[in-house]
Amino acid sequence: MSAPTLNKLAQAWVDDYLDLYNYAKHISDEQWQQQIIEVLANKDLLLQAYAQEMQQKLKQDLWKMFDAINRHMLEIYAELRKSQDQQQVEYLRKQVWDLKSQRVDISRKIRRG
Repeated sequence: MSAPTLNKLAQAWVDDYLDLYNYAKHISDEQWQQQIIEVLANKDLLLQAYAQEMQQKLKQDLWKMFDAINRHMLEIYAELRKSQDQQQVEYLRKQVWDLKSQRVDISRKIRRG
C-alpha cells in the first residue's frame, strides 16, 4: 500500500476515533473516553500492524493472480498443440505473450512487496 494512501487511511481512522471520543464525552462516559485515548496513544503500532497485514494480503492476492495466469497459459499451450488453424495459432501466441508480460509485472510487484 502506498504511503499517501496509508496516510489518508490513518487520518480517517484518527478522525473516526476523535468523533467517538467527542460522543463519549457528550454522553459523559469517562471509561469509554479513557479507552479511546489509550487506543489513540497506540495508533502508530496499530497502524503499522494494519499496514503489514494489508501488505501480506496484497502479496497473497498477487500470488493468486500469478497462479491463475500460469493455469491460463497451460490451457492455451494445450490449445496450441491441438490447433491446425494458423490464424488461431497466431492469436493464441499473442495471448501467451500478453500473459507472460502480465506475469513479469506481477513478479516485480511480488519482489518489491
